[in-house]
Amino acid sequence: MQKYFISLDRTPERTERFLKANAHIKGFERYAGLDGKKLDRDDVIAKGLMAPDCGFTAGAMGSGLAHATLWGRVVKSGKPAHIFEDDAFLCRNFEQESDRIIANLPDDWEIILWGNNYDSILEFELLPGITQCVAIFNQDDVRRGIPAFLNMDVSSSPFRLSQTFGICGYAISPLGASRLLERCLPFKSVEVTYPGLGMRVLTTTSIDHLMNIHYRNIKAYTSFPPLCVTDNDSSNSLNK
Repeated sequence: MQKYFISLDRTPERTERFLKANAHIKGFERYAGLDGKKLDRDDVIAKGLMAPDCGFTAGAMGSGLAHATLWGRVVKSGKPAHIFEDDAFLCRNFEQESDRIIANLPDDWEIILWGNNYDSILEFELLPGITQCVAIFNQDDVRRGIPAFLNMDVSSSPFRLSQTFGICGYAISPLGASRLLERCLPFKSVEVTYPGLGMRVLTTTSIDHLMNIHYRNIKAYTSFPPLCVTDNDSSNSLNK
């Protein structure tokens, strides 16, 4: 499968870090993405890619359009692909384990997240249609554990995804890419209810928040435990 990673031209140090950390995985193709600081917001709105009242920051706009552009590539190619952000760290046996998991998914799978942000929740179906499970994490522990994770062989299983935050790494099928393009564009600021956060209501501020609206209604999965983690350093976030 094609393996894309998104990393802006103005942050070569992030590209270098990603490739060095994940040197045990071959065949990455860098996508330079769309730098939100250089995009004309009015032009993006005029093209129907974002609602006029959308509250996305310039960074979130660029990041979201980068993912959407790669979804378009997947649709055009007719083949599934992996997509990573440049703060993703992959376990040692990622290729073998991800191949095994995808081979055992239903033929109509649409997206599977290999990891998520670890400063919030992951809600998934532990038993399909019966038991919702909410996992919480310690982000500091995850950050400290990254060197060990890179040398770890992980045995994971797919579960139907309900909601989470972050899209550091995932695989998407042409069907999933097409459906998410239809459902997430134009970008908009809407309220989303999170049962896993005690029915808290949050306004969408990035594309992964918009995706949370739709996971339950498409063939979306998460791998648990994860095959990909992120340090999710907000001080370096490209969504700012």
